Amino acid sequence: MSILDVIVLIAFLAGMVGIGYWSSKRMTNSAEMFSAGGKSPWWMSGISAYMTMFSAGTFVVWGGVAYRLGVVAITVCMSMGVAALIAGYFFAGKWKESGATSAAEFVGEKYGQGVLQMYTWLGIVTRIIGVSVALYSVAVIVSSLIPVSPDNFFADENGFFSVNWLIIIVGTVIILYTFLGGLWAVLLTDFTQFVVLMLSVCLILPMIYSLGGGSENIIANLPEGHLSFFNSSYTQIFIFGWILVHVFKVGGEWAFVQRHLCVESPRDARKASYLFGALYIITPVLWMLPPIIYSTINPDANPEQAYILSAQAVLPVGMLGLVVSSMLAATASMASSELNVFSGALTTEFYGKRINPQADDGQMMKVGRIVTIMLGMLVIGISISIPYLGGAEKLIVSITSLFVGPMVMPTLWALFVGKVTKLHAYLTVVVTAGAGFLLQFVLAKIDWFAANMGVMNQAVGLLVPVAMLLIADNIMRKKQLTVASTAS
Repeated sequence: MSILDVIVLIAFLAGMVGIGYWSSKRMTNSAEMFSAGGKSPWWMSGISAYMTMFSAGTFVVWGGVAYRLGVVAITVCMSMGVAALIAGYFFAGKWKESGATSAAEFVGEKYGQGVLQMYTWLGIVTRIIGVSVALYSVAVIVSSLIPVSPDNFFADENGFFSVNWLIIIVGTVIILYTFLGGLWAVLLTDFTQFVVLMLSVCLILPMIYSLGGGSENIIANLPEGHLSFFNSSYTQIFIFGWILVHVFKVGGEWAFVQRHLCVESPRDARKASYLFGALYIITPVLWMLPPIIYSTINPDANPEQAYILSAQAVLPVGMLGLVVSSMLAATASMASSELNVFSGALTTEFYGKRINPQADDGQMMKVGRIVTIMLGMLVIGISISIPYLGGAEKLIVSITSLFVGPMVMPTLWALFVGKVTKLHAYLTVVVTAGAGFLLQFVLAKIDWFAANMGVMNQAVGLLVPVAMLLIADNIMRKKQLTVASTAS
C-alpha cells in the first residue's frame, strides 16, 4: 500500500468515529441506543442486516473457495440471500408483532430469567469469540499490506504494521462509534460501509475482467469444474441444509432480530429482510468473480489472499486503500452489531430489571456505554491472544458453534407456539451440545462421518433441536393432562 492508500484508510476510520459522534447528538434515551427507538427506515435496516451477515471472512474464506473451486462459491453465498427472503416471510413481521423491544426481552418473558441468563452469557461467549477471530484475521491481511520502517513504533519484526496495533486501532474505532451513537451509529456506519464495499468491488470487477482477456479467454483458462454450481464438497443436499441453517440464523440470532425490531411496522420488517435477501442474491457475483478470474491469471496464489491479490493487480494508487477499507468495514459491521445487541441485553435485562429497576434513561445510557467499552476491550484482548492459543481458536470456534442452533430454535419456537416451558430451552441446549461434542470429537474419527462432516453438522444443528422441542412439548402436554385429570 502507498501513502495515499494509507491516507484513504485513515480517512475511512476517522469517518466512522465522526458518524458515531453525529449519531450521539440524536440519541436521547436507551431505546434510541439499543433499538433506534423503533424508527429506523426499512431500507437502512435491510442494508445493516446485509452488512451484519458480511465479514472479512467473506473475502478470505469464500474468496478462497471461489479461487479454488469456482462458481460454487457464488451458489453458497447466494443461498444466504434465499434464506433471508424465507426468514423475512416467516419471522421478520412476527418479531415486530410480538411487541418486544429486543430478543433478550422476549426470551425473558417467555422462558424466565434463568434461561435468559444462560442465553445471554452463551451468546456473549460464542459471538465475542467469533468477532475476535474475524478481527484478528482481517488484521493479519491488512497489516501485511502496510510496510513501515523497522524502527517505527508501530512496526513488527518483519517491517510491516504490527497486527496487534492494528487490532487495537480498529477495535478502538468500533468501540468509539458504537459507544457514542448506539444502534443509530451502527445503522449509519453500516450504510456507509455498504457504499464503500460496493464501490470497491464495482471498481475491481471490470478491471480484472479486462486483465483476464475477456469472457472467452477466461472461460478457456478456468480449471475443470470451475463453472459448476455444485461439487462434491458443496452438494445440493449441503446447499439445502445451508439455506435452512441461515433461515434460522437470520430469523433468530439476536443481531438480526434487532434489525427486525428497529423499524416501525411488521411490513417494514419484512421489506427490510427482502432487501437484505435480494442484495445477497445479486451481489455475490460481484465479490466472487474477481478471485475466480484471478485463478486464470495466477494459478499458484494463496487462495485466501486471492481477492486482495486481484485488487492489487489492477487498482491504481489510492484505490487499494478503498478495498482494504471495505474489508475492515465488513468486520467492523459484524463487530459493532454484536457489541450493541449484547450491551443492550446486559443493560436493559440485567442492570435495568434486576440490579437497578429504578434507573432512569440517563443511568441506563451511561451503563450501556460502559458495558460497550468492556465488551469491546474483551474483543481486542481475545484477538491479540489468538496467536498464543496454538491453533486452539479453531477448536474454540468449533465448540461455540455447537450452541448456535439450540440457542436460536427455542426462541423461534416460542415466537410461533406461544406456550413454552424452561424445559424447551434447557433440553434443547444440553442435548444438542452433547450431540455436537459427540460428532466433533468421537464420530469425526470415523471416515464416513469425516467425509460428510458438513452435512452432519447441519443435521445435528437442525434435527436435534427440533426433536428436543417436540419432546419438551409432549412432556408439557402430558403434565397439563395429568393436572387437568387430577383437578377433575
